[in-house]
Amino acid sequence: MVDSPERRKADRLQQRADRLAETAEQASERAHAMYGRFAGGQPLLQGHHSYRSARRTRDRADAASERAVDAYKAAERTRQHAESAQTHADAKDEITAITATRSRPWEPTDFQVGDIVTVRVFETSTSTYKVKRVNKKTLTLDGGGGGWDDPKREYDRVLSRTRDGHTITNPADGDPA
Repeated sequence: MVDSPERRKADRLQQRADRLAETAEQASERAHAMYGRFAGGQPLLQGHHSYRSARRTRDRADAASERAVDAYKAAERTRQHAESAQTHADAKDEITAITATRSRPWEPTDFQVGDIVTVRVFETSTSTYKVKRVNKKTLTLDGGGGGWDDPKREYDRVLSRTRDGHTITNPADGDPA
């Protein structure tokens, strides 16, 4: 596991989610303690000398409960962001590992029409396509829409090539074209 900015971000988000969950738990305990006054089931009696005090206590307990729920929701959102950041970091590490092991860059001579290639679409997402045309600087890939949506990808975005059931990630390992 590589210590990268993405991984540090994921760790920070996870720590924040843990702190928020702890804060939510404490807020829930405080609200529960405030409701203790009403544990016996005695209703608020309008006109009784204790009504205003009991009403304030119940309002404060309700507000504390709402803060606890909001804190739980914030903790859950942050936990989801942390998981997403972790997935992003893992994907980036995997792509970096693939590209770091290459002994040379991909070239047009490494490809033929009909090869299956996995290409990096964005920073961390990949897609698999069939090669439709080998160009000087890019590969034209079969987008499946009859030609109008055929993407072009530069050679440095190629992660692997499959030909005749044999997949390679390092162009130097390929058979000469």
